[in-house]
Amino acid sequence: MPISNHFTSIYQQSFEIDFFACSPSGHLKWVDLCKLIQRVSADHSVIGGISFWDLKTHNQAWVLSKFRIEKKAELPQWQDNITIITWIERLDGVRSIRNFEVYLGELLIAVATSLWVIINTERRRPEVIALPHEHFFKYTDKKVTQADFAKLYKGDYQKIDELKVKLSDLDMVKHVTNIKYLEWCIDAAFTCQEAVDKIQIIDMHFLKETHINSTCIVHFLKENTQLHFQISVANTIHFYCLMEVDE
Repeated sequence: MPISNHFTSIYQQSFEIDFFACSPSGHLKWVDLCKLIQRVSADHSVIGGISFWDLKTHNQAWVLSKFRIEKKAELPQWQDNITIITWIERLDGVRSIRNFEVYLGELLIAVATSLWVIINTERRRPEVIALPHEHFFKYTDKKVTQADFAKLYKGDYQKIDELKVKLSDLDMVKHVTNIKYLEWCIDAAFTCQEAVDKIQIIDMHFLKETHINSTCIVHFLKENTQLHFQISVANTIHFYCLMEVDE
């Protein structure tokens, strides 16, 4: 698609919080907040001419590699209106760092940073982006999170759940959609009687693609105020998640 006449390097979009996106506490679910953030990212790429459809003509696609979100204030409730602002920090040809701020009115309620990788959809390997992106100004000094992406945590994890990948878990790149892993981990945390409403930080690493009919094992480890999750297939870790909670 051509670059829109309305394109700007910093993009913002507003949403009214839907009833079905709220948890029993009455606040926006973490999973749905992450969905909205990624929607803004996708819409920005559309008006900037580097979207899923643009890349598809070159057998390429954006794949999320890492995502970190930090809560700054209470999450919004049903019918609240939020504004999400995004920009690209870096795009080196194969990888891109994109940042976000989430506002309720003038109140900053969350910040996020994400690392995306361009893959060739036939070879399933990283590849230099085939589209021009010089029109996107890169804000290399405009960072938002208090810390960089977490490192994978090693320890004595315990199996807490087992799931089989279904059609509803897949996205247009034909693998488990990135947000589904977070949903599985939050459900598992709740099953372990962890107070999911006390989550302050979520840091996710997408390590390996997961496909239809795969059997996923969810492992859990708690260290003080940190909840660690690993999702593996055939003894290979496909996903890691760190959640930090209030005491």
